[in-house]
Amino acid sequence: MLFSKHRKDRSTRSSNFRAIRVEALEERRLMAFGVLPQDTAEFLLGSVVVTPIFFESDGTLDTSTEDWTPQHIQETLDKITESTDWWVETLAKLNTVHELNFVIDTTFANNPFETVYEPIGRRSNDYSLYVTEFLQAQGATTTSIETEMFKFNDAQRKKFGTDWSLTMIVVNSENQGDGQFAAGGSFSRAFAFAGGLFMVVPSTRPASTFAHEAGHIFWARDEYAGAGSSGTYSGRRGYYNTRNENAIDLNPNPNFVQQPSIMSAGDSLDIAWRNNVSPASTLAQIGWQDSDGDGIFDVLDVPLELTGSGYFDVATGKYRFKGNAKVQTLPNLNSSGYRSDITTNKISEVEYRFDNGPWLSHSSPGTYEAILDMEITVPSGATEIYVRTRDTASTVTSNVFRGRLSQADATVGAGINGSIWLDSNKNNLRDVGEYGQQGWTVTLLSNAGQPLDLRKQIEPNTMADGPVGTSAINGAVLGAIGSLSDGRAGIIVDPDLASNKLFSGYSISTQSFVSTWTSSRQFQATFTSETTTVSIDAIGVSNSYGRLEAYNNLGQLVGRYTTKLLTAGQTETMTISRATNDISYVIASGTARTSVKLDNLRHGAETTAQTNAQGNYYFPAVPAGTFEVQVSPQPGWTALNPASGKLPATVTANTATSDVDFGFVQPVGSPWQNPTNPLDVDNNGRLTASDALLVISQLNKTRSGPLTGSSIPTFPYIDANGDRRLSASDALVVIAGLNSRRGGSGGTGEGEGDQLKVDVCFPASGSMSPLVGEGEGGDKDRFAADDELLLLLSLDRLQNTTRDA
Repeated sequence: MLFSKHRKDRSTRSSNFRAIRVEALEERRLMAFGVLPQDTAEFLLGSVVVTPIFFESDGTLDTSTEDWTPQHIQETLDKITESTDWWVETLAKLNTVHELNFVIDTTFANNPFETVYEPIGRRSNDYSLYVTEFLQAQGATTTSIETEMFKFNDAQRKKFGTDWSLTMIVVNSENQGDGQFAAGGSFSRAFAFAGGLFMVVPSTRPASTFAHEAGHIFWARDEYAGAGSSGTYSGRRGYYNTRNENAIDLNPNPNFVQQPSIMSAGDSLDIAWRNNVSPASTLAQIGWQDSDGDGIFDVLDVPLELTGSGYFDVATGKYRFKGNAKVQTLPNLNSSGYRSDITTNKISEVEYRFDNGPWLSHSSPGTYEAILDMEITVPSGATEIYVRTRDTASTVTSNVFRGRLSQADATVGAGINGSIWLDSNKNNLRDVGEYGQQGWTVTLLSNAGQPLDLRKQIEPNTMADGPVGTSAINGAVLGAIGSLSDGRAGIIVDPDLASNKLFSGYSISTQSFVSTWTSSRQFQATFTSETTTVSIDAIGVSNSYGRLEAYNNLGQLVGRYTTKLLTAGQTETMTISRATNDISYVIASGTARTSVKLDNLRHGAETTAQTNAQGNYYFPAVPAGTFEVQVSPQPGWTALNPASGKLPATVTANTATSDVDFGFVQPVGSPWQNPTNPLDVDNNGRLTASDALLVISQLNKTRSGPLTGSSIPTFPYIDANGDRRLSASDALVVIAGLNSRRGGSGGTGEGEGDQLKVDVCFPASGSMSPLVGEGEGGDKDRFAADDELLLLLSLDRLQNTTRDA
């Protein structure tokens, strides 16, 4: 196995960190993120496994004219290594942050594959014969060379843990002389199938030929005169769909002078080879394009994404942040291939800092997505904390979370961001530790305070069977596109999914409506008004990949979503959200030669949100305009700031509207508290042991918990402490009142002869068994109990203790 590698790492790292917990959402792997099994060479960055397969004729069909010798095997391997080194060295000259390394698997070079054919003595088109022979020997299950070679390359990629994989079919031409195939084929010498498949190269071709064909594998086009359709000026290809501007054929510039390029021929190629150069348009086709000149190629110059919320835990003196970190991808505009959105960036580091201090490393996930649960000790005097993630290879970072120690915060995004807070000490101020609660409903209203109708749904189960026609349905016109469709969409009952109804398209081949969608029959929804967000459910047929693409009114791609691998019946919601309402239409289907079923189309921004555990909420994908935000408080809470419980919010496209915050308070007292005397639970005008026992009896029935929203009647007045909760504290304040009325110094009580027997079984801080107490006479001791355990131990002392209320 051979290696060639270049890496330039500009990252720095602090050793002062403490990792609490980082949970990877997938197994650690080196393969690029977002790739399908067929995406084995989308851009030439990261790591590549190269598999040279040397073919040896055995003479059983064709006469054997070529035989590999150890010397010629090594000479050819040296040229292959030299060709991969050329790409490594060419990247190094560009002074970027990127790395490129090759792993060469020499298994089938040192042990050539025996074939009944003599490849160099045949036409170039006969590659299909001996390549098929090889694939069958590797366990091919189909007759498709393309399908089986993708499977072979993907297996090699997984075996060696690389991002990409390509195969070199090397035919021995040592005795042939001119290194050419027999006449009559499409090619006389080397050729390649672009997009990660394979090249076919006579062994006596120079190293520059192997480098040239590797360019093809990563989508670069030919540029020499007479290249035909593979190499004209107007041709486009690669991740950015770059025009082939250095091509000679059909070049519109009358003063055009071709620049030296590895994708040309003759002197142009030789100069490029000697000097490790090629023009910008050539390098852009393989992914090497840096539009902003920051040393990071566009395909990886995409910020990471960080979402989450945090708060200062007053009890522990630490800051808690919980969230999710993941990579993001640049849309793949390639006019060929499967157009998957891919990146090799990772969540290499999770970092934090206080105020203007240095960034410190918290943890190093090394994955494409991770759940974060951070607990960080707060230094004295700090007022704010910042959290971000970083990819050390490309140096890109995420958005930065800002947490104020005085309140709970969440990451902000385009749209409306805010929180609720609860004034627990009732001082009409937002104090440290006064956060919100989970599950409060926040509603987005019009500027006039009226309900909004932004979110629309098209659910097949509510629609009639058959064609849907060309009229808009809930703001969308439904149709179908593709070579196997006549343009009509409809609704069909799907027997495989418990007779649920699904979207269907008319199939030209079957002359009927079918529920499966492929790259040749795609579902299209065109909206009557441009929108910000679209969702549709993809259902697997069998090892399916679903895809949703969004376009603006100019037909430009503005978003893409590809599902994970879906088994039969497995569902995944595909969602595309934009910071501005520029989605004009969407196209949904299966991809990578698979099919999916589609259900339940939704479009438009959500107009309700729920608060998280600290009271934060977020309205994403809200169109530009002025709105009103309203909070519906939980029972028992009253709006404090603002008193109306409503606030205006103006949204600007691609901008975050932040700190739309609301304060709430619980009024003093509670409906379950005696307004005349809080300790007189039975409202008989006297304070007796019965008042405490009424509370204890209710605890036995329902246990501790909020009274608000419960079915517990407001009488008897069991909420002695007025906190709108039933707890042992309510009984304890009554007991304390009984003692204080006695003076707590040994006075005698006026017994009424009550014989109490109380079965008590409610949870305390530890495990407790039921306790039976029987009281006989007044207790002379002052009770200082403030927890449930002491309350239980005090029950046998509650008897005949009576005082005027």
